[in-house]
Amino acid sequence: MWSVLGLGALQGLTEFLPISSSGHLIVLKTILGVASPGAALEVALHLGTLVAVLWAYRHWVGGWLKDLAAGGRRAWRLLGLLALASVPAAAAGILLGHVVEQYFTVEAVAVGWLCTTALLWTTPLGRGVQSLEQMRWWQAFMIGLAQALALWPGLSRSGATIAMARGIGMRGDDAAQFSFLMAIPAVLGASLFEFGAMSRPGVPWTLLILAALLAAVTGVVAIQWVKGIVQRSRAWRAMGIYTAAAAVAVWLIGG
Repeated sequence: MWSVLGLGALQGLTEFLPISSSGHLIVLKTILGVASPGAALEVALHLGTLVAVLWAYRHWVGGWLKDLAAGGRRAWRLLGLLALASVPAAAAGILLGHVVEQYFTVEAVAVGWLCTTALLWTTPLGRGVQSLEQMRWWQAFMIGLAQALALWPGLSRSGATIAMARGIGMRGDDAAQFSFLMAIPAVLGASLFEFGAMSRPGVPWTLLILAALLAAVTGVVAIQWVKGIVQRSRAWRAMGIYTAAAAVAVWLIGG
C-alpha cells in the first residue's frame, strides 16, 4: 500500500519539477528493488497528473474552452500550436519507443540527468517578451522537439520544454504554462494506449484512486513551485544541482 502511495506522490512531483519522473521511477525499480507499478497504476498516475494540470489552470482552461466553442480564432490557433508541438514526441514514441526502452537503465538515467543539469544551468532566465498569443508555428515545433528528446530516461520533459521556450524568448510564466498544457495530449495519449489494462488492474481500485489523487495533489504543488522559480535563476538552477548530484549518486551505486 505505502509503496503505491509513494509512487503516486513521486509521480506528481517529478512529472512537473524539472527532474524527470521516468528517471526516478527507473532508479527506484532498479536500485531500490521497487516492483514495476504495472500498466493500470501507470494509467491512474498519469490521469492524476492530468487532473493536476487542469486544476492548476482551471480558470484559464475554462475560458479557453468557451472561446473554442465560440469559434474564437486565438483559441483555435493555440489548439493548433499544441497539436503541432505534440507531433515530434508522438512520432518519436511510435517510431523509436521500442529502441529507447532498451536504455531504461540506471546508467542511461545518469546521462539523462546530466543533460537535464546542462539544460537547467544554461536556460536563459532574463525577461522574456513573448506571450502564448505571440508564439509562432516554428517555435511550437521547436518546443515539441525538446519534448521528444525527453523520451530519453532522466531527461526532464518540463525542463527541456521550458528551457527551449525560454531560449526562444518566451516569458517565464507563459513558457511554464505551454509546457504544462503540452502534458495534456501527452498524458491522454499514454493513458489511452494503456487503458485496456484498467480492466485488470492488479491493484485494488481504492488504492488506484488514492494514488491518482495523491499524484494530482503533489502535481499541483509542483506546478505552482515551477511557476514560482522559472524566473529565479538560483532556484531554477538549484534543480540542476539536484539532478547532477542524483546522476553521480546513481552512477556510483549502480556501478
